[in-house]
Amino acid sequence: MKRKDLKNKIAVISGVGGIGQQIAKLFDKEGIKLALADININLIHSALTELEQDPLIISCDITNLQEVRELYSKTLEEYGKIDFLVNTVGIIIPGSFEDISYEEIERQITINLMGTIRCIKEIIPIMKEAEEGHIITISSLAGIVPETNSSIYTATKFALRGLNWTLFFELKDYNIRISTIFPDSVETPMLRYEAEHDGSPLTFLHDPVQPEEVAEAVLKAIIKEKVEVCIPHMEGILSKLVMCMPSQLKRLWPKYEKKGIVKREEYIKKMETNQE
Repeated sequence: MKRKDLKNKIAVISGVGGIGQQIAKLFDKEGIKLALADININLIHSALTELEQDPLIISCDITNLQEVRELYSKTLEEYGKIDFLVNTVGIIIPGSFEDISYEEIERQITINLMGTIRCIKEIIPIMKEAEEGHIITISSLAGIVPETNSSIYTATKFALRGLNWTLFFELKDYNIRISTIFPDSVETPMLRYEAEHDGSPLTFLHDPVQPEEVAEAVLKAIIKEKVEVCIPHMEGILSKLVMCMPSQLKRLWPKYEKKGIVKREEYIKKMETNQE
């Protein structure tokens, strides 16, 4: 797709937190019309000050199937079509696998995996009828490499990668494109939460990317029809490479985690300094 063809396309963005807000801002700049959905309407309203167009605002809990269906019916009623779906919703509850509760396990699976599955499954008939569409899901490098203290989060992200590759093959004959974005740690409130709650050391191994970079990756995936985009690009290459060598994975991980613990402490100190 050429960049000039983005104007007047219709995008549903599910989740308007730090990353979702930047995607909305970038899409708005490109002339894409928006339907912004979040369980927290205040998040959507905080994004409006940076938008030139007036988006459709919809309260939606992606764990509720009826609300997901209403999200699409209201968008179709307003715009008549949906060209892009961007899934950004996700939560993480750090902790070792044996210590996290079943309630915390189920909450992460319900939101990260089943919520995204609902959003994708319900939009496929709409895009098939239109004979085109593009579904983009914000994942994490934790969907490629394991992260200790984040076992269930990692499991949901691994699952989404498998799902999206399968959908790529199932839906390509219907001109429905699938993309998954794999950022390293992103400078968002979720990252700060992880730092304060003993999040995975690997999350802090490198300096976090900015939400604006993730938004640019989404645009790149749309224009170039990329199935996967990793941010930073080299970290994605290294992550995929090391997963092909289990013996190296076992050797390198303790070193990475040791370095990550030091970097996490540095990040926490930086947070505390900024709060003073």
